[in-house]
Amino acid sequence: MLDRGRLVEALTLLGADLSRRGLLVELAVYGGSALILQFDWRRMTQDVDALVRAGHGEGKLASSVAAVAQEMGLQPDWLNDAVGMFTPLEEPDDLFEFSGNYPIGEQPGLRVLVAKPRYMLAMKLAALKSLDRGERDLDDARELALHLDIRTEDELLGLYSAIHDEEPPYEITSRLPQVLGG
Repeated sequence: MLDRGRLVEALTLLGADLSRRGLLVELAVYGGSALILQFDWRRMTQDVDALVRAGHGEGKLASSVAAVAQEMGLQPDWLNDAVGMFTPLEEPDDLFEFSGNYPIGEQPGLRVLVAKPRYMLAMKLAALKSLDRGERDLDDARELALHLDIRTEDELLGLYSAIHDEEPPYEITSRLPQVLGG
């Protein structure tokens, strides 16, 4: 598990390794890690859901990820791109905000962008169609809706449709009252 301190440590080590190799990779971070980097209410995550946005050559990131996993005792897939199945093929830049360069105060090898809260909420809503994902996504969706002052199902539907360019399926709409605390 990664808390904020271990997450920042992993990103710092990853950035330092990339920098030593003369690389600069831009990652878009989603899920629990994006929430940890933006909010105090999310405390832990199992991994870092991320997609490379720029600067990645075949195999160049993988060796740095493996080095960090070994140094910190993390799972080999601590940084993974499985989140790609929940993202649109084209992600406009305005869905992200800059989080930081790593290592901080040195020549960066890693530039981190995080998904903005509206985008994260749309993604958490999409994840609700999978009933086997547990309560974490529902809890995150509740917190994000509160943060964004979203109070109605129509607002949630509008947000989902604006990001995903489609109406949500029944598996999601049936859970919207739970997101709003009902």
